[in-house]
Amino acid sequence: MSRYSIIDPYLKPIRDQIQSACESLAKERDLGSLKIDFQELFSAITFPPEMRLGHLALPCHRLARVFRMPPVKIAEVFQQKIQANQDQLPLIARVDAVNGYLNFYYDLSSLGQTLLKDIESEAYFRANLIQKPEKLMVEYSQPNTHKALHVGHLRNMVYGDAVCRLLENLGHEVVRVTYPGDMGNHIAKVLWFIQKYHADSIHKGDADWLGQMYYEANQEIERIKDTDQGPGVKKEVGDVLRQIQDRSGSFYDFYLETRQWSLDQMKRVYDWLGIEFDRWYYESECDEPSRDLVLKKFQEGFFVKSEGAIGIDLSDYNLGFALYLKSDGNGLYLTKDLELIRKKFEDPKVSRSIYVVDSRQKLHFQQLFKTAELMGIPQAKQSVHLSYESVFTEDGKPFSSRSKEGLSLEKLRSEIEKKIVDTHLKAYRGEWSEEEIQKTAKMIALGALKYGMLKVDASSTIRFVLEDWLRLDGDTGPYLQYVHARCNSLLEKVADKDKGIEKAFELQHETEKELLVYLSRFNTQAHLAGEEYRPTILASYLYELCKYFNRFYKECPIKTATGTLKQSRLALVRSVKMTLKNGLELLGIPAPQRM
Repeated sequence: MSRYSIIDPYLKPIRDQIQSACESLAKERDLGSLKIDFQELFSAITFPPEMRLGHLALPCHRLARVFRMPPVKIAEVFQQKIQANQDQLPLIARVDAVNGYLNFYYDLSSLGQTLLKDIESEAYFRANLIQKPEKLMVEYSQPNTHKALHVGHLRNMVYGDAVCRLLENLGHEVVRVTYPGDMGNHIAKVLWFIQKYHADSIHKGDADWLGQMYYEANQEIERIKDTDQGPGVKKEVGDVLRQIQDRSGSFYDFYLETRQWSLDQMKRVYDWLGIEFDRWYYESECDEPSRDLVLKKFQEGFFVKSEGAIGIDLSDYNLGFALYLKSDGNGLYLTKDLELIRKKFEDPKVSRSIYVVDSRQKLHFQQLFKTAELMGIPQAKQSVHLSYESVFTEDGKPFSSRSKEGLSLEKLRSEIEKKIVDTHLKAYRGEWSEEEIQKTAKMIALGALKYGMLKVDASSTIRFVLEDWLRLDGDTGPYLQYVHARCNSLLEKVADKDKGIEKAFELQHETEKELLVYLSRFNTQAHLAGEEYRPTILASYLYELCKYFNRFYKECPIKTATGTLKQSRLALVRSVKMTLKNGLELLGIPAPQRM
């Protein structure tokens, strides 16, 4: 997916003039056909580090070889040519050539009238950001049944959901899928342990209890594995697993019942997070078909046998030997994923499948995509493993279902919402309804958790410190939500009868000018965040927008302003509110009206 396909109505005239200047200079220098990748050139348009240096800038250095001229001279020639067509750039006041850079400065009055109207009508947020929409499948959230659904799982859920929202914002059709792990030895261990030690004290319907049983089962099996009991226990667990695989017997019936407890919990958590899936795939439905697929391809000569196991040698691609069937005939995760990728691309309109899975599975997906490509699935070559790093507790321990380092998401939900009410909202009892208090507590909780997960780039680990994430100042979700609520409160308190910017727009202070220019960058940042699958880009933009707004709020009086200046400042407030609301929504974060 090209990151340079943006169609921004505020950038397009500038791009047209740059392209025209390139073509004109090429003609003057008799260069014949001009070999310039304009999409790549336009991607070089950047935001200068300080607005006094320009609102947009094109570095001309990469054009030096094309035109056989120094960048400083190219910038000067371009400046002259673009100034000669200044009427084609209604939003640009001037163009400067400085040290090989072509710097553009907005006409702030024209920008204000145009941009703020588009933001208030939300036409700005409905801009077509790409030229060629695709149908994409995004798989995220692959929790195992019969294990604790803990804070560590939250990063995958939130990251995957934000990526889907950003891709849809670009204009793509996104099919959201999840792939719960409802097969495997871990389930056999849990069911064996429950029947052996807790048959008379089963907590029916309690998925968190199942997670506790998983932890205790691992502890027990680890304790006895090297004792005389070890071989017998291993056989008993194996017998349970065979019943599940054969889909018959008392353990299979118990498996179906307990599996549903986990699935019900997943659905409750997804509902709380505002996450929906178009399709649920299950590991169990891929198990037998995947083994059949591998055997079929083995008979056709695609796979080979090595020491009794079946797989494919991918050494030519530096991917080693990919094992698909063990010598005992059982498959692996890779086996089932091969069937899953086949299922996904049964819809020929799906151009790629994006997998949101932690970084430890890098080789797994490299082998999967290459195998599927060699099998003749063309879209596999375009498939993407979107990796992320782990989440750690406050004291640096990884969240894990196998240990007690795994705060249940349902317990977290209860604790964090209660904490928010006690810390931030109980003072409003009597003024707000109890329903609004609880609803707002949920919104702030989601803001804290989702932003905390998204503000950190996927390539970095996360330290989960709830107290820090709940702060109303600094780089937190509640801070962004608070700024949105402050905008709303300000608009309610300051009478605003004339909400339109019809004929005039006035700015006096440098901070309000900077705020206006920064608002104009939203679509570019949202586009880049979607193209690069990096919600962090948008999260950082929104945080900076809030800082720009707070400087404006402190330095630019609104209530005491009059006439055009007051209306212009109110329009800025409304636009910040709308931009925050839309930006937070792209991250899956609600925007409270008041806090």
